[in-house]
Amino acid sequence: MSWMFIYSIDHLQPGSDNFPFYTREDWGARPSTDLRPISVPVPYVVIHHTYIPGACNTTAECMLSMRSMQAFHQSMDWGDIGYHFCLGSDGSVYEGRGWRNIGIHAGRVNSISIGICLIGDWRAVTPPAAMLASTQELIAAGVKQGILSPTYKLIGHNQVMATECPGTALFNEISTWDHFEQNPTSSYEVYAYPDEQSENEIMTSCIPYVNRAGWHARPPKEVKRLTTPVPFVVIHHSFKPPACYNDEKCSQAMRIMQNYHMDERGWWDIGYNFGVGGNGKAYEGRGWTTIGAQALHFNTVSIGICLIGDWRLTLPPAEQLKTTQKLIALGVSLGYIRKDYKLIGHRQVRDTECPGDALFNEIKTWSHFSPFPHSAADLVHVKELPIAVREQLRENATKTDENVQVVQVT
Repeated sequence: MSWMFIYSIDHLQPGSDNFPFYTREDWGARPSTDLRPISVPVPYVVIHHTYIPGACNTTAECMLSMRSMQAFHQSMDWGDIGYHFCLGSDGSVYEGRGWRNIGIHAGRVNSISIGICLIGDWRAVTPPAAMLASTQELIAAGVKQGILSPTYKLIGHNQVMATECPGTALFNEISTWDHFEQNPTSSYEVYAYPDEQSENEIMTSCIPYVNRAGWHARPPKEVKRLTTPVPFVVIHHSFKPPACYNDEKCSQAMRIMQNYHMDERGWWDIGYNFGVGGNGKAYEGRGWTTIGAQALHFNTVSIGICLIGDWRLTLPPAEQLKTTQKLIALGVSLGYIRKDYKLIGHRQVRDTECPGDALFNEIKTWSHFSPFPHSAADLVHVKELPIAVREQLRENATKTDENVQVVQVT
C-alpha cells in the first residue's frame, strides 16, 4: 500500500497522508489501453456511486470491486476502468485512471472532469463519514497539486446524464459542499465539447437501471436462491404488454407482467430476472440471485431477460439491444454468469415462438449464442441440467400422458 501519493504535473511526489491510498499496482489493475492526457487545470469534479458492486468494507472487498469494474469497462472497449479514483467505506482511496488521463464516466464532460466514485449504493443511505471526508481530502489534494482548478465546479453524475447516480442520499450530501454547482448544464464548458458515445453512461456499472422500488414492484411471495454463476442466458420477448419507450410506460409494463405472473399464474413474483425497455433501461425483476420462472427446466441454470414488446416481425430499438448486451456483460463481470455462458432463445427450451423471429435472428449473431439445444426435445442431453431433471424428462418422454410436467419453481 502507498500512503497518499498524488500526481504532480510532471512526476509523482508524496502528498498528504490524510487517507490510505492504493495504487493500480496495489489492487492488481490490468494495463490501460486508453491514456489520453487531460488538460489541466480541470474545471469539473463529477461524483458517482456504483450501485453495483455494493459497498466494500475491507481492503480485499474494495480491490475485488476495482478489478470487477475494470474488467467490465474494458469489455466495453473503454480501455480501462472509467473512473479516475474510487473510495471504499473506510475512506481508502483507490487509483483508477489517476490525475493525468481522460476518463470515461460522464459523457460530454469526460474531457473536462475528474470522476470520483464512492463504491456502493447511496440512494437511500448516506456514505460513511470517513468515505465523505476522504473524498473532500482527495479533491483538495487535486487543487493543491494544480490538477483541479481552484474554482472547480462539483457536480453529480445525474446533472449531466440521464441517471439516478450518485444516488439521492449522496447527491443531497454533496449539494452542501463547497464548489457545488447547481446548474452545470447552463455552463459554457459543458456544451463546448461534443457529446461522447452513449456507452459513457456509468450507472450500475454502465447500465441505465431501475430497481424494483423504481417501478413499484410488489413484494415477492417467496424467494429461492439461484446458484451462480449460471451457464445460460435465456432471451424472451413479452409479446404483451407491447413495446414501451418511456419510463412511465416501461414501469407500467413491469407491473402488468408481475400482476399477471402472480395473480393469474400463481407464481411467487414476476418470472423474469430482468426486463429491458425500449427506453434503453434495464429493470430489476427477480435479479441476479433469485431463481426465476421464465424457462421450464432451465430456471435453475439461467438468467432470463425479457425485452419488453412484440419482436416477431420487427427488431427492438438499438438502445434496447445494447442495454441487453451490457446487462449480460455486467453479469459476467460480477460473477453471476459464467464466462463461457451460452446464449439461447426461449423457443430453444420450450414449445413457443418467443422471443419472436426478428429478435431470435438478431441474438443468433451475438457472441456466445448456442444453437444447442435446438428444441425442448434436446433437453435430456443438456449436461448443465441437474441429473434429476434430465431423468424426469426421459421418464416423461416415455409416457403418453401429455399433461405430465416437471414441477418448476414459481
